Amino acid sequence: MEKWKKMWGQRTYSFLLILITIWLTAGCTGTNSNYAGKEVDKQSDTTNKGDTAVSSFPRTISHLKGETVILAKPVKIAAPYIAFVDYLAVLDEYPIAAQGVETIKRNFPSLSKRLAGKDIMDLGMEVDLEKLLVAQPDLIIAADDMKDQYEKLSQIARTVILPQAGDWRETLQQIAKVIGKEHKAASVLAEFDRKSKEYKEKLAFRSDESVMFAMYRGKEQFVTWNDGRFDPFYKGLGLKPIAGVQTDGQLSLESLAALNPDHLFIINNWQNPIQGGVKKALEGSKVWGSLNAVKNNRVYELKDPSLPGPMALAKIDGIEEIMKALAK
Repeated sequence: MEKWKKMWGQRTYSFLLILITIWLTAGCTGTNSNYAGKEVDKQSDTTNKGDTAVSSFPRTISHLKGETVILAKPVKIAAPYIAFVDYLAVLDEYPIAAQGVETIKRNFPSLSKRLAGKDIMDLGMEVDLEKLLVAQPDLIIAADDMKDQYEKLSQIARTVILPQAGDWRETLQQIAKVIGKEHKAASVLAEFDRKSKEYKEKLAFRSDESVMFAMYRGKEQFVTWNDGRFDPFYKGLGLKPIAGVQTDGQLSLESLAALNPDHLFIINNWQNPIQGGVKKALEGSKVWGSLNAVKNNRVYELKDPSLPGPMALAKIDGIEEIMKALAK
């Protein structure tokens, strides 16, 4: 509470006036389940092109902090979690305010392309609740790292709290249900499955060649994962994982050489970018040069760092990048 008071500082009065205006306009009474009647009437006359009809509202959404009743299809959505910006973009829905917009533009090329030309308020990486209040959203889709701020968020707009890093297909369907775009989510997943099947058949000639995904941290240290986040590629595309990779975490160059993958995908480390890329950084290393993937020119550097993250575009665009690399 002290932190909240301090954050508002001398602007408390003006923001309270804004908050009161929002409540009066939206018919808010301090809960997530209220709309002004005219807002409902306004949206009841429209449909979401080719998707769930607006008449399917109201709907009750169960989430990590209970239930939220959404009376009409949300128009002004806030996403104070970068990954949810990604999911909304996949559903052709764009927030009016979001976490880390400038960070996305600098570091996440796939998502940045989707956001090009969109007017989205940047809430910062440390979400600024004052800016969120000014944005006047009618829905906030937040992650579980903001569970303890649920009451504050709920005073700004109806709020739904979803898991921060769940199964990407499940998360896409959850967000689609919240905003009334279930048909769009089903279409995206069906197309992903269709492409996966097609690409798996085309990559069958690689089925005996091992594939590994890693991120270079510098100083001959790598990060690897073994928690299922690459299953859409290993299982979906029929790729052969490296035998012996047992745990997630740091991996030395010597350990990588011992695993010796036939194909090595190096994911861009956006928090600690490697100048010139890993190939240039390690070109003088005998250990690096001993890898089969290096000797056979089968090291692929991926510019987008989202591949290991909980983002839908990481999977949707990822299969395209992997197909492009391995089909040669």
